[in-house]
Amino acid sequence: MPSFRSFVGSELIAIEQHLSALKSIIPNRVKLKPSERRSMFKLNTKREVFVNKSVQLMRKSPKSVPDYVEVSACNHQLHLYEQYADLLNQVDEIKQKIEDAKLLIGNEILQQTRAYFQHAKTASAAGAEDYTAIYNELNPHYAVGRNSKKSII
Repeated sequence: MPSFRSFVGSELIAIEQHLSALKSIIPNRVKLKPSERRSMFKLNTKREVFVNKSVQLMRKSPKSVPDYVEVSACNHQLHLYEQYADLLNQVDEIKQKIEDAKLLIGNEILQQTRAYFQHAKTASAAGAEDYTAIYNELNPHYAVGRNSKKSII
């Protein structure tokens, strides 16, 4: 497992300030309801080619564009879309790294605490009363492992 260190206070403050700055830059007045999300056209990779070609053709042949379609607005929106897509990819990369680190750290601490629990369980079964109290306190919360059926109380 890679070596992890705790963040120092100044690093956490810097991270939080950067996140705050990001939140303030990105428009927060946009909040779609699930029904609105479902009803919208989704610009996926297949449709992105269509949009790019359409905007290209509009720029190339401005006379073919109807009056109700604004080429400058389309250019602007396409540029914005690409910026947001790029930012989202970068945020996803960071999120994946944080999730992977959290998973590794969580796995390590679970292995260690599980070993402690198993040690207390074995010692309790051998008659060590000090360990019986530890085992009894941890047992209701022990639901470690894949497909564990025990519920956490």
